[in-house]
Amino acid sequence: MGKLAWQVIGVGAPIAATFVARKALTFAWEKSTKRPAPNNPVDDDISMSEALAWTIVSGVGVAVARLVVQRIATSTVRNSFGDEALPKKFRKPVEEDVD
Repeated sequence: MGKLAWQVIGVGAPIAATFVARKALTFAWEKSTKRPAPNNPVDDDISMSEALAWTIVSGVGVAVARLVVQRIATSTVRNSFGDEALPKKFRKPVEEDVD
């Protein structure tokens, strides 16, 4: 059950976070600049500085949203199902007894 939970939460949540973050960033961009978000970087109506600014804002915003959601998902699955439910790269390292 834990591995299934990770597949649903650990994979689905970052995808949803990307979608929500992109929508929120687009909304904020359009409200603050009074222009549509530059989704097509080769459009002649979009300046290079505007295209770069949107790329930076959207890239960082989406990356932060995915990171936060993935950390929450990892913590939730770990607390509910144990470390073994997570992929190996997300498990806590096992401490060995040294006598």
